[in-house]
Amino acid sequence: MSLRRAIVGVLLAGALLASAACGGGGGDAQPGETATAPGASAEAPPASTAGSLTIWCWEAAADTLKVVDDDFRQAYPNIEFKYVLLEPADVYRKIQLAVTAGGGFPDVSCIEDSHLAQFVELGALADITDQVTPFLDQMNEYKWEQAQKDGRYYAMPWDSGPVAVFYRRDVFEKAGVDPASIETWEDYYEAAKTIKEKTGVPMWPQPTGQNDARLFEMLLWQQGIGYLDADGNLTLDEDPRVEATLEFMGRFWREGLTAGQQWWTDPWYKALANGQVATIVEAVWMGTFFKSFIAPEAEGKWGVMRLPTWESGGSQASNDGGSTLAIFEQSEQKDAAWAYTRFHLGLEESQLAMYKQKDIFPSLETTYDDPFFGEPDPYFGGDEARALFAEVVKEIPNATIYSPDYQLMNELTSAEIQKFALGRESAAEALANAAETIRARTGRS
Repeated sequence: MSLRRAIVGVLLAGALLASAACGGGGGDAQPGETATAPGASAEAPPASTAGSLTIWCWEAAADTLKVVDDDFRQAYPNIEFKYVLLEPADVYRKIQLAVTAGGGFPDVSCIEDSHLAQFVELGALADITDQVTPFLDQMNEYKWEQAQKDGRYYAMPWDSGPVAVFYRRDVFEKAGVDPASIETWEDYYEAAKTIKEKTGVPMWPQPTGQNDARLFEMLLWQQGIGYLDADGNLTLDEDPRVEATLEFMGRFWREGLTAGQQWWTDPWYKALANGQVATIVEAVWMGTFFKSFIAPEAEGKWGVMRLPTWESGGSQASNDGGSTLAIFEQSEQKDAAWAYTRFHLGLEESQLAMYKQKDIFPSLETTYDDPFFGEPDPYFGGDEARALFAEVVKEIPNATIYSPDYQLMNELTSAEIQKFALGRESAAEALANAAETIRARTGRS
């Protein structure tokens, strides 16, 4: 829940932030016992571990962590800790300032996946490979990509961002479109035309201006591609699938099938709450937003279905957002910091308690066996939405969206996508221009 300019907007609105959530893995062991994972084991820090920790987080993240703080205090009575509440952008700004100054770091910080690689590259985070090795097989595999460099690991996964299609049941029914008939993105496009013709409702929210490229990135991630190839070379203007993806989005803009409200604004919230848009393609945390502040009175009107495929038998999984906890290299309280991180993210009981109370989707796969995941969700008309996302998250392909240069690449690509959406340049021109500027700014080939 993990993430993003979108999340900053939500925090400013005072709402619960899905990106705040994070999932960890590590079995049922209690402090002082042994947590076992396939092929490895690790002793929990002893209950006598002492320290005084400073933890940077945004408010919703801290509120989620606090769900198990009392249990942590009982397990580790000699560890004191305090939260410093900052908006996500301020967390990252202060970390960068600390890197520049050579000091002033916290002991632990919440970090969204979209920013993690940047701080791994800067060398600010502690190497916790030995500690997290027993958890590698228990977390969503793709979550470790941003946490590692050269085979070493620098953060513990918290929450994941599996993506699905949230759809308005009433709009689909009025248009006579069966959601089950949508198997491919081409089917989705045809359904969009029918829904617009029969109801006047656009298919998805995607403004021409202020487009942040997040949907574009989700559609690429589904195909296991991104801004870069496996060697770190830019592929925006070289992989034909990238241009084809942007061209697909262009159909919706050209044919008036999109809702034009800017994301994370009151008009956008109202469009979602009032059924003025038929679907939204987003991560699991969007359901949290619906229930908590966007459309709490729309219970039963929304449903959830898996992503359409690009081709028959193709992937139906993607990601948006997610977050982690990281310990800093300069911390003099690393044992206490690991005890805190392991207890909050590495125990099933902790992760389930946070999920059940704060609706933050865990990265710890052993939690998915809990009966809670199989319960029908009344908000989504009785759909087993949690089970659906638990299936999707295990299938998310590794992709090259997030990197140390992600923020810059997203910003520059967004600007060119807006020009394409407004009809000022072709998809090929937009991607070529973005790629040229990114290469000039980063030195990537």
